Amino acid sequence: MPGRSPYLSSRCVVSTFKLNARPLLNVIATESRSALEDAKVFPFFRMSDLPQNIPLLLLLMRCYNRDKQAFLLGNFYLRLIVNEVAMILGLPNRGRVLKFARLPLLDFTHKNLIDELKMLAEEQFSPNLESRRVNALVKYLLVVFLFPLKGLKIPACLNELGNLASFTQYNWPDVIHKFLHSNLTVLSRMSVIREFGSNLGYFEGCTTVLLVRVTLIR
Repeated sequence: MPGRSPYLSSRCVVSTFKLNARPLLNVIATESRSALEDAKVFPFFRMSDLPQNIPLLLLLMRCYNRDKQAFLLGNFYLRLIVNEVAMILGLPNRGRVLKFARLPLLDFTHKNLIDELKMLAEEQFSPNLESRRVNALVKYLLVVFLFPLKGLKIPACLNELGNLASFTQYNWPDVIHKFLHSNLTVLSRMSVIREFGSNLGYFEGCTTVLLVRVTLIR
């Protein structure tokens, strides 16, 4: 239809992310909560809700300069650097370098992972219950908030790293930064090729970082 805006979606929604984790967070032990605090994981579950702003994400996508890896806003370029990702998310800009691999994908999806959180919240007195609960929350953070993919798919690499021991070893701000720029490059090309009003699909990754970054300049 003439005048219709392009369709774009993002699965990185703070309120939904926190809501699905709440039942499990309400039953984990004090020691588990402390371990998640020390690993900088627990603060994600008490973030202030940030409304999803698809029109702003669409604007950022359309004004993205792939060569400069920056957004042309008016007469100046706005860049997103790794230190800013670290500051926004409260994660340290240090650790082992990780090359994110989208493939292979697992057979189970976000929904299966959320069902696992519910099951662990209801489970009692089973072997290694607390460590399983902690690791499930770490995996949930990685898959649903930091690296959400279209189709609710889960990369095998995130499943393997979805535990507290692995999480503290890697430089996640660096991986998140590279993943966002990679998706921006793909989406900005699609927006040029596809007609105005067409479905541009999903903006993968932690789009909350971009929304906060733009808000900081206002």
